Amino acid sequence: MLTSELSKFWADHNCRFAGFDFVYPVISRRASGLSIGINCMTNGACSFDCIYCQSRGGVEAKKAPLPTVNEIFSELKQLLSIYHKTKLADHFPNIEEKNRLLKDIALSGDGEPTLYPHFEELCMELANFQKENDIPKLVLITNAVKLANGFEHLCKNSGEIWGKLDAGTDEWLNFINRPLKKTSVAAIEDNLKSIVSKFPLRIQTMLCEAQGKIPSEAEIESYSQVVQRIHKENSGNLLSVQLYSPVRKTADNSVKPLPREFLDGVKNILQNKISRLSVEVF
Repeated sequence: MLTSELSKFWADHNCRFAGFDFVYPVISRRASGLSIGINCMTNGACSFDCIYCQSRGGVEAKKAPLPTVNEIFSELKQLLSIYHKTKLADHFPNIEEKNRLLKDIALSGDGEPTLYPHFEELCMELANFQKENDIPKLVLITNAVKLANGFEHLCKNSGEIWGKLDAGTDEWLNFINRPLKKTSVAAIEDNLKSIVSKFPLRIQTMLCEAQGKIPSEAEIESYSQVVQRIHKENSGNLLSVQLYSPVRKTADNSVKPLPREFLDGVKNILQNKISRLSVEVF
């Protein structure tokens, strides 16, 4: 398998699939295979307006009604039926079957999933669905601004929370994530500590250049100290830190990926501070 073939699909996480409105399949670098995404925030509403985002939904949230839990599961069952019959070979041509094996169902999509008004019900139903359909894992991808009821259902059977932490200082947070309501790195750190104290957590960190700026040494040092404190809260539940740079087209054309050497440098800083921490670079 040529890496270039996989890279083409890594760079295409389109939330629209073959007539479906709320679920979509992607070949995911961080999931190491096929991930079925659930786009419960189809209006794009988010508490961040990240400079590197594809959809920029926080600013331009649509007025369209959100899907019901029943509508989501109707599509999820249809997509799983197609997957079991074809392994989505037509949708992902030239990708070997081993790279099209289902790894997880992920709450992700155009906006922030914890803002979905029926979030707890959705998590509860997903936990039942996972058990009945032998789904390997459930994942929530969140910016960690809001703690919502439902995490306990999602994580009941090998589920994980993938929480965003892009900054170590409020200055960089406001530049890179652009919160729509006032928040702080300290508040996000507290939420991630609360999550890791109870549930398996992976920290996701986007490292990129934007508007000619890159994270400074002082910024990375502050960031690494935040990770260190989260790890100290419950080292057993902090599964990994995922460092990555953009491979998908972003709404802001000034956003550029950073070289692998930069990401490896951040990894070394983290592992020098926390020797047993798993750090994945993408």
